[in-house]
Amino acid sequence: MSLAMWLLLGIILLLAVYCLLRQHYAYWRRRGVPELRPSILLGNLAGMLSLRSSPADFIQQLYNHPDAQDKPFVGIHVFHKPALLLRDPELIKRIMVKDFPKFSNRYSNSDYKGDPLGSQNIFFLKNPAWKEVRLKLSPFFTSNRLKNMFPLIDEVGCNLDAFLRQQPLHNERMRCFDLEAKELCALFTTDVIATVAYGVQANSFTQPNSEFRRHGRAVFEFSLMRAAEFTLVFFMPQLVPHLGFKVVPAGPTKFLRNTINYVMAERERTNQTRNDLIDLLIDFKRSTLKAKAEGKTDQFVFEGDILVAQAVLFFTAGFESSSSTMAFAMFELARNPEVQQRLRQEIKDALIASGGQVSQQLIESLEYMHMILQEVLRMYPPLPFLDRECTLENGYSLTPFHKFSVPKGMPIYIPAYALHMDPQYFAQPRQFQPERFSPANRKLLTPYTYMPFGLGPHGCIGERYGFLQAKVGLVYVLRNHLVTTSERTQRRMKLDPKAIILQAKGGIHLRLVRDPLGV
Repeated sequence: MSLAMWLLLGIILLLAVYCLLRQHYAYWRRRGVPELRPSILLGNLAGMLSLRSSPADFIQQLYNHPDAQDKPFVGIHVFHKPALLLRDPELIKRIMVKDFPKFSNRYSNSDYKGDPLGSQNIFFLKNPAWKEVRLKLSPFFTSNRLKNMFPLIDEVGCNLDAFLRQQPLHNERMRCFDLEAKELCALFTTDVIATVAYGVQANSFTQPNSEFRRHGRAVFEFSLMRAAEFTLVFFMPQLVPHLGFKVVPAGPTKFLRNTINYVMAERERTNQTRNDLIDLLIDFKRSTLKAKAEGKTDQFVFEGDILVAQAVLFFTAGFESSSSTMAFAMFELARNPEVQQRLRQEIKDALIASGGQVSQQLIESLEYMHMILQEVLRMYPPLPFLDRECTLENGYSLTPFHKFSVPKGMPIYIPAYALHMDPQYFAQPRQFQPERFSPANRKLLTPYTYMPFGLGPHGCIGERYGFLQAKVGLVYVLRNHLVTTSERTQRRMKLDPKAIILQAKGGIHLRLVRDPLGV
């Protein structure tokens, strides 16, 4: 066959592939569904994969696209796969809450065999395993359990205060020193999680590169490879096992599995109890062994990595989300000195009333601090979008929004960050205004437009714990220090384009001025 014939065959083949792809990416047009026009192969993800903007900003751009305006939802493509991006709060309510059983699974997932600690926790577990595990874990976050945790959290708060007061002053006249706020807050939350959940002293303030901190950092340190791993976990999970990608890398998996199994074994050997997460997991294990001994085969099996995975999620999600929230709060307090002054006065008044003692009652009385944290979480939600997939065999009708029926397995994305930044729901969204969340103003917010902890039954199980941890940390930061900007502080927050979990690009560099409240 001549060279010309080979070239002709090649051209015909390329044209055939191109026509097939054009037909494939016309999925939404054929169904009369409003869409955002995709590019071939990458779908609508080209902007995010280019790393020109953060995943949060990218999803916001899709949400605000001219072709999406005034639409309750639009069709998109995540790589080759058709998906839905929801925009209407009432439709979001239907999917996330009212008809939750039909959308009870996240679309995102990791490798069940290759990444057991990343895939078998309640964040990624599918029904019915998710329901069983969540039901068992819920007692850990009751009011009584939080009350028992408080002295341990407060002890770490005292260590944080002591650590800051021991820092050498960079400027004796101004009595100040500079630091990176996210790392400081991660040292605090790492120590809190280690003692509250595992009964282990991580000693992060005396050993900033301790194993707990080092392995925790490895999970959420977004290199290009980690960015690729998380992108496929959320947008093309089917490929994750074939590429060997993991949510929890091999090093942290080995360390955390060994640590948790060792602590569990020691507790069982000594019969000591601390009323913490390890004790709860041991109870799960014993109930499984009892069921097996009685010949029961219809109960969920709690043993091995499924136990360890819950403890790992509590550690990774607990330290990262709370430390980010604390650090972003410090950034906004530094940029809004009048807000910080009012907050420090609230803390001072509460300390005077309590005789200088930090108690759970004092923490819960800080109404303005709660407003501040809610506003921080509006501007910087840890996960900028939520995802679900349809589990109905015969599909789910979107009537009256559209005649389209969502087929089983189709991914659905809820753009949390974009909703938080929509001036239709939050006036002047880029301005830091804690008053949005005053008791009176909270009632005026449009339901299902605020979701930093998710929505519905899949909402974050540790929400109250997260608030408690962050509030204690901020009280101990602000008790003896004023937070200000420095020469390295960003004038406007730039988000890391590699990080699906919201992070500041280049860190959050601030200045602390030694200024005790005198209580």
